[in-house]
Amino acid sequence: MTTTILIVGGYGHVGSRIARRLIALGIGTVVIAGRSCDKGRRAATKLGCSARSVDLSDPAGWQAALADIDMVVVCIDQDEVAFAAFALSRGILYIDVTATDALFRKVEQLEDLAKTNDGCAILSVGFAPGLTNLMVKACAGRLDQVHRATIGIMLGLGDDHGPAAIAWTLKGIADPGRSTELVELPFGAKARNHPALAFDFADQHVLRRTLPIPDVATYLTFCPAAISRLLFRALPLLRGRSAWVPTLTRILSRLRFGSKRAALSIVVSGSRNGMPHAITAHFEGQHEAEITALIAAVTVEHALSARPPAGVHHLEVLMSLGTFVAPLGEEGGIIHLGDDPCPAPFMS
Repeated sequence: MTTTILIVGGYGHVGSRIARRLIALGIGTVVIAGRSCDKGRRAATKLGCSARSVDLSDPAGWQAALADIDMVVVCIDQDEVAFAAFALSRGILYIDVTATDALFRKVEQLEDLAKTNDGCAILSVGFAPGLTNLMVKACAGRLDQVHRATIGIMLGLGDDHGPAAIAWTLKGIADPGRSTELVELPFGAKARNHPALAFDFADQHVLRRTLPIPDVATYLTFCPAAISRLLFRALPLLRGRSAWVPTLTRILSRLRFGSKRAALSIVVSGSRNGMPHAITAHFEGQHEAEITALIAAVTVEHALSARPPAGVHHLEVLMSLGTFVAPLGEEGGIIHLGDDPCPAPFMS
């Protein structure tokens, strides 16, 4: 029996990439969906699939949209979980490719609903959260006790970032309630330091609940490093000025400079054999949206071949980093795990 996969936001920046990959894998019938019928039909014609209309704010159309669907992949931001609850109540596999912990916590509350109806939700699917969670898990598995994890995320300013992702990042930078803590984190094989800003990615919150790790912090930086230094020095000008976000989003959506680099720097500290110890991990790749799409496609393939148990799960609970190493490597992504004799200086 053919599996039918509905990608909500399937004509968007990340959703279209996921659709393209799933179509190439040939593991099911792909249907892209969103509020705009015209955009959906145009994108479906290019991708070679079908399209339908669905508005996550209008429950009246959900029954028809999910009538013949086995799996839903959601690639647009949501504030509420009514659509997720609707899908899980029908025993559908639900995958969310978003990065907001407030939403994750609400979906986690649907655990009993999912189990009662044999539904399954998989969260933290993407570059960050997603690959970051898997790398922290791999590091933590080499320690007897884990005390702290530091996650560094680097995005290339020359990459093709979607407007929604740019706006989300700018809102985080402009939020006057967010931390202004800066650290120097090493990225790459040559471990060159980059300034990084404490940032509210969901992975740091999720990993405290799932692994669990008592203390997790995530930091954001950009490539090239010189731009990061200038941007972070301008933070006082951006704080509390969210009205600038739409204008800056439009500018940055069109203006690209620098590299397309997407890199991660992970340090997990604790103890091994009774002695303080730290495990480091690094990822080097390009095109953050493509990495997110790859992680999502591999997750879909895995979930269809060996359906996860009913309930609500984060990616690192169901899968291991090893599953993704080869697919990432085929597209130039490199993962390195190594040991340090003691915690790195920025962990102190």
